[in-house]
Amino acid sequence: MTGKKEDNFTIVLIADNFDPHFAPVTSTTPWGKWHLADIQLLDLALDWISLINAPNVPNILIVSATLTAADLAEFERRWAFNFQSFRGIHCEGCENVGSIMREILARRLLPENSEFLLIENLATFCSSGLVQQIERFRNGRKKDKSCVMSMMYSRQISGEPRFVGFETESHKLLTYQGSKDSPVNEYDALQEMFTVGSTIRSDLAPCGIVICSAEVLLAFSDNYDFETFDQVVSEFLVNADVLQQTIHVDILPEDVVAFTATDYGSLLRAQRLLVHRWCYPLTYDKLPARVFPEQIPLRYHRNHVYVPRDEEGPSNAEGTVLGKWSSIAESAVLVDVTLGRGACIGPGVKLRSVIAGDDFVVGDGCTIDGAVIGDNVEIGAGCKIGAKTVIGPNVKIPPGTKITSNSVVMDSHAPADENDIESTLENGYYLWKLLDEPSGYFWRRSQSFSRARRERHASSHSRSSLQHSISMESPDQAPHDVILDTDGAFAHFFSEIKDILNNTFESENLDNADVINKLKIEINGSKITNNISQEDVARGVFAAFLTLPPFSDRHVSAVQSVIAQFKQIWLNYYAPRGQQLQLLRALEEAALERDGVRNLMPHILLQLYQVADDDIDLEGAINEWHDELPADSVLRPLLEGFIDWLNQDDESSEEEEDA
Repeated sequence: MTGKKEDNFTIVLIADNFDPHFAPVTSTTPWGKWHLADIQLLDLALDWISLINAPNVPNILIVSATLTAADLAEFERRWAFNFQSFRGIHCEGCENVGSIMREILARRLLPENSEFLLIENLATFCSSGLVQQIERFRNGRKKDKSCVMSMMYSRQISGEPRFVGFETESHKLLTYQGSKDSPVNEYDALQEMFTVGSTIRSDLAPCGIVICSAEVLLAFSDNYDFETFDQVVSEFLVNADVLQQTIHVDILPEDVVAFTATDYGSLLRAQRLLVHRWCYPLTYDKLPARVFPEQIPLRYHRNHVYVPRDEEGPSNAEGTVLGKWSSIAESAVLVDVTLGRGACIGPGVKLRSVIAGDDFVVGDGCTIDGAVIGDNVEIGAGCKIGAKTVIGPNVKIPPGTKITSNSVVMDSHAPADENDIESTLENGYYLWKLLDEPSGYFWRRSQSFSRARRERHASSHSRSSLQHSISMESPDQAPHDVILDTDGAFAHFFSEIKDILNNTFESENLDNADVINKLKIEINGSKITNNISQEDVARGVFAAFLTLPPFSDRHVSAVQSVIAQFKQIWLNYYAPRGQQLQLLRALEEAALERDGVRNLMPHILLQLYQVADDDIDLEGAINEWHDELPADSVLRPLLEGFIDWLNQDDESSEEEEDA
């Protein structure tokens, strides 16, 4: 306990979003209280942040200009016991990240000369506790105080054309491209790249997590023009020869998923990754009950659907999260959709890649593909909402309306103090335009935005200069949103594993430990190549296993034998409950598709249970999966005898222990 108390390492979390592109969201709701289904964004962030170790349980400092003291106290009530100390600080009047950082320094909210982990965007998620990364930076600082920052990079998932350059051996940052801005080089960096070993990577992106020394705070305090974190990174690079301070690039391992959502497109991608369990253990069904209204958590259903535990999931949805009291018509189709409580989706509606708030009502026959929508929105029958649309709260769209792509639809004009936005009244609602974007679009930040905004706000620049500036990039040149083909990646992984398993089976050397070890290596290699989640690995491996000849031949003895021979695979991939459930869902899908597997189901489950023995607790997963089967499932009668035996066996074991 003494070590924990002495460790002053702190996680600094900025709970605001100062990007004007998100004004349609943040003008009515603080960023930290914005919802995904029934979960506030700050709760979602704190769930994975609570797993960070440094290596002891760290302190956390949440700083916000938009969350009130009462809001922060409520979050403290829910999360304080997960941290060594929990502080929520309201900073009145702060308008950007720079002013927040200066406030932290002025109030002495961090111990002097302390190191801290900075997360400047709540919509940042990671599957790792980052112990190795934090220790590497802190140990490195003991040897070399000139390294003031470690920027974490992960595999590029946003599709944005950025790159990073660093010294190959030391990982010292040489050139950096931040959020949509032009790349910044260290002084004489290009020459240095030819004289020292260097690496240029375009397949990586900063994931929004940075470990900092106190010098980072001082950099903000020394220059009041700094508003963003990228500006401080540029300062260290451009003046490296004067400051004698360096930045380290820490590339996260392939099995760690980390990403930050910086625009609406990446927010939809982040939601898809969370729903498809890429960021495990951060999943919707593992969130604590205390973050939900009425403390009713979400339950995972097949097809990556999550609904409140006391409700049934719809059969016409995939990759979907529903809040309480949702009503979905049977003929509607939902793919990659997140809805708040009280949603009412009419017949024939098609929703794809949509995040919507509470009390979302959609009339018959509407189509929405790629949108972020606020609370209490009503869309009349027969409407067509174009892609990349943002709809604010309380908007009512009349039946038959067509909303063009890249629209922002609000129920009122822009706030009086918001001079970056123009609004026009149309058909009972307001259309907003962002002044410094080439076509007024909010969806994605263009490369010319920062420059255009600076020039418009600078009195020394003429209007003609502005017009020239913002015409540099046309909408047609903007990069397209990338839709991650997780289904395609899984299909490719499944095909590869099926071939690998068949080759292994035909080798007839399944009792050889080297053969099984080679199989593990090939499975792991395919996982990395196809970049799929660990739970998809569990589902895909067992689905491929069920294609082996014994399951087609329907020979019970052969099935029992091959399950036993693959025991080390089960022990390696199916120890966690989540992976066990994926195994059972793969079995369920195969049984519904193939009579041979269906008839063998009780034998397969019995053999798995017996082979796992005390090494894996399958009983709980089997009962949980069986309870989730639809009441009219054709599998229930086949499983009745096995489930009765399983539970009787458990009761007998308890009686023996009592005796």
